[in-house]
Amino acid sequence: MIEIFDPWKQIRTECFGNVEPTVQLQAVTTHAVITGQRMTKGITPDSTEMIPAISAGISYGKENNTLSFLELKRLNKKLVKLNHLTPLESIQFNFFVSGISKACGAQLSRHRIGQGHVSLSRRYTKQKPEFVYPMMSYLSDEKIVRGVYHDMSKCLGSSFQYYYLGLLESGVKKADARYLIPVATATARHWWVNARALRDFFRLRLHLNAEAEIRRLAAMIYNMVVIITPSLFEDLERNEHEYDNQVA
Repeated sequence: MIEIFDPWKQIRTECFGNVEPTVQLQAVTTHAVITGQRMTKGITPDSTEMIPAISAGISYGKENNTLSFLELKRLNKKLVKLNHLTPLESIQFNFFVSGISKACGAQLSRHRIGQGHVSLSRRYTKQKPEFVYPMMSYLSDEKIVRGVYHDMSKCLGSSFQYYYLGLLESGVKKADARYLIPVATATARHWWVNARALRDFFRLRLHLNAEAEIRRLAAMIYNMVVIITPSLFEDLERNEHEYDNQVA
C-alpha cells in the first residue's frame, strides 16, 4: 500500500468549504461463463485478475482454462515483466472520483489512451461551496500553513459570494457565472480506464515529481486496484526510487 505524507489535513477542515478526495469503484471487468442462455458472472476475487492471462493464452493456442489461479497469476507477472501489456487491456475499471479540484481534473484529462470520462458541468449545475485546498506538505511551520489556509479561505469564500449572490441571483446564467469559479473548485467525474492505461497513469502520477493532489489521488486508486488485481500492479510499489512510501 502507498501512503502519502499529508501533515496538515486536520487544519484544512477549518477552511471554508473544504472537501477531501474520495474514490469509489463502480464497476470492473469480470469473468463470465455462459451455459445455455444463462450467463454466470464471476463473483470470486480472482474473477478479474485471471482475465489477462486467459487472454494471452491464445497466442500459444491455449485457452488456459486448465491452469490453476496461481499459475495464471504467474503468467500475469511474466506479461508485466516482459512488458507484453496488450492482454491487460482486457480489464477495465470504472471509478467515481469526487472532491478533486478543477486543476486535478484537468491533469486527469491529459490521459487520453485507454480511458474516458464524463465530468460534472458547471454549465448545467450550480457550484456548491466546496473547494480543494493544497496539501503543502513541503512546509514545516504550522503558523505559516495556518496563515496561508486562512488567506485562501477568505479568497474562496469571497469568490463564492460573488458567484452565487452577485451573479446567479442577478439572473446571470450558470454558463456565464462559472467564469468566476476558481481552479480550487471541487468537481467530480466518472472515469473508466483499462489496466494497461492505468499502469501508465501510475508511472506518471505516483512519481515524486508529480503534483501533490493528483499524486494523492493516484495513491488512493492504486491502493484499491492492487487488492483486486495484485499481479498486475504490485511491482510498481517496489520501485523505491520513484515512489514515496512515507507514512504521515
